[in-house]
Amino acid sequence: MKKPRRSLVLALLVLAALSISGSALLVHAAPRPVAYLTWYGQSCFLLESSTGTRIVMDPIPANIGYLPPADLHADAVTVSHEHQDHNNVALVRGKPRILRGLTPDKKGWMKIDEKVKDISVRSVGVYHDGKQGAENGLNTVFVFEVGGVRIAHLGDLGHALTDQQISAIGSVDVVLVPVGGVGTIDARLATQVVDEIRPRLAAVPMHYRTDPLTIKDLATVDGFLTGRPNVRRETGTRLAITGLRSRPSAETVIMRYQ
Repeated sequence: MKKPRRSLVLALLVLAALSISGSALLVHAAPRPVAYLTWYGQSCFLLESSTGTRIVMDPIPANIGYLPPADLHADAVTVSHEHQDHNNVALVRGKPRILRGLTPDKKGWMKIDEKVKDISVRSVGVYHDGKQGAENGLNTVFVFEVGGVRIAHLGDLGHALTDQQISAIGSVDVVLVPVGGVGTIDARLATQVVDEIRPRLAAVPMHYRTDPLTIKDLATVDGFLTGRPNVRRETGTRLAITGLRSRPSAETVIMRYQ
């Protein structure tokens, strides 16, 4: 009578162990996101941490075709440069901290290295054109770190990066890169910049022509996608960032504008 009872106990222990192991595997396969990105068009994104901290990047106006959100709240707003399709800080409700990349006279860069709750924010000065700002002025790269993940928003970058600038930006998991040309880098230069930054998780194109955009001289995203491996079109309007790479190399993620 003891042997069957002992076998039953052993079987129950094995089942319990398998259940625990299976749960652990499930958690590993579907980790909780550390942050989320929402794209509102052009170069405007909302970054949300898993704890609810919210930062809006390069807020858009209402006159370029996209429909800005009516009730957008955030803890902070970053402005890469002072062109009207990037600096509509009035879009964001409440009393967010405004982090401008350029000095008030637009002739220099602000040195930003701050903490917005659980999101670190720092800036790297670059240019809006290939002539050190002589044509379109200065621009700022903002680098955000949350939950161990680094996200770089390149603003209206207008030139290939120098080794010094790449070093200042540092290691990046996700890069938000303009690809439409006309005042920013085009598809060819955007490809070069992404290859040099080497994001670990994803490259997300921005600032390109879409159906609602009224700035029609920008190129579409198609040129940037030509020849790129691992292209994924996001079906939702909110991109979850887990920190775990799902493929051997970084993805190119096409987001839907909100």
